[in-house]
Amino acid sequence: MLHKQLKFESGKISIFGRPSFMLPSDSFVGLQKKLEGKNLEQWIYQAGKEAGESWFKEMNRAYNLKGKDVIKWGSNIVTLAGWGEAIIEKREDDNKLILFELRNSVVSEIYGASKYPVDHLFRGLLCGAMSFIYKTDLEAVEFKCRSIGDSTCKILVKPLKEFDSSNNFVKRQILNLDN
Repeated sequence: MLHKQLKFESGKISIFGRPSFMLPSDSFVGLQKKLEGKNLEQWIYQAGKEAGESWFKEMNRAYNLKGKDVIKWGSNIVTLAGWGEAIIEKREDDNKLILFELRNSVVSEIYGASKYPVDHLFRGLLCGAMSFIYKTDLEAVEFKCRSIGDSTCKILVKPLKEFDSSNNFVKRQILNLDN
């Protein structure tokens, strides 16, 4: 799939024609913790959401695939990119819903213990990608996370109106009422 889509030039890396760079995961987690200290983790999620949509547009354009066929490819790229092992647990195209498991999340491993799920950027990337594929604005909530003591990380993507607005994870992650 990455044939001719991953390019290394002098001082530059591009994936699907988008400039990219390598960053040690612990550097990213350190930045995230600083933003969380100022209650700005929503910025990480929103930036991820925008990037996920752009990335999947590029994948779709580069391979001329139907949007929904890109889901499987995207899952494989996530695993290859080092986020963890990406598993699609449930997919309901008619309801615009996807349940995603991220086994061995690198961010949660480096982050350590937390009161709340920590995969903000990945959650945003996934949400943006699915919003592009389903051609509607969706939201994503991480409701299981290794950082809060779960054995794996799980993220649910679906339309905002389908989430329980009284749930603390929903409040904190997409309604931002807990901050």
